[in-house]
Amino acid sequence: MSVVFRSSPVHPVAYSPSRNSVRWAVGIIGLLSLLWAFLFLSDYIADPVRFPVLNVDVGGTLDYTDRDALRERVEQHTGLGFYGLDVDDIQASIATMPWVAQAHIRRMWPGRLLVEVEEHEPAARYNDNALISKRLVVFQPPQLLKDNAQYLEWQKNFASLPKLSGAEGRHEAVLDDYRLYSNLLAPFGAQISALHEDKRRSQTLELTNNITVRLGYEAHELRLQRFLDVYERLVTPLDGQAARFDMRYSNGFAMSGASTNAGSY
Repeated sequence: MSVVFRSSPVHPVAYSPSRNSVRWAVGIIGLLSLLWAFLFLSDYIADPVRFPVLNVDVGGTLDYTDRDALRERVEQHTGLGFYGLDVDDIQASIATMPWVAQAHIRRMWPGRLLVEVEEHEPAARYNDNALISKRLVVFQPPQLLKDNAQYLEWQKNFASLPKLSGAEGRHEAVLDDYRLYSNLLAPFGAQISALHEDKRRSQTLELTNNITVRLGYEAHELRLQRFLDVYERLVTPLDGQAARFDMRYSNGFAMSGASTNAGSY
């Protein structure tokens, strides 16, 4: 017995352009729907009427920055609403305030804005209109401007800070020298009231006991040590009398201004 296998003819499925077009149309409609939903939701949550900023809380210890002025800066942005405002813009605006070292802004649902501010801590005065912070940042507070209503009051408040002067960009080096010299003078009970550095980097010290020490523009530490070598013999007996020591000589120094013991050594 023979078995005969016969295959049925295969009929190809006809390609339907209309079906492919429908798929594309559905995809585009879905994408557009998602885009519309996203835009609608963005506009909805950015609406300051639906999601307003209800409270602005300012944290941190503010010794120098006016809280009302700070709050006004923040409120310039709150009209955009809780979600519509730009936190980075607020931080950048606050950072331009003279006493502000850092600012951090946080949203706290449903409508609270928390502003944390860290102020500069003044370490010294620099020239006539600036301060150096403990982080070695030079800044110019309005209290040092002569036309400021609080100028005289703040002059007294800043009077205890050492007065430094120097060229632009030299504040770190001058402050470092001030700290070094202060440590060297401390065992003698002497304190620096001012350190001046001119354009040639020639330095002059003013001490709280009316003594002026000229160090010049080189070998500062060596010359100060030479001054300290004669401190107890020549400075202590003056007992507050004004005197000037010029330490710029290679093998000695000159002393002037005191009623006695003036001359070269």
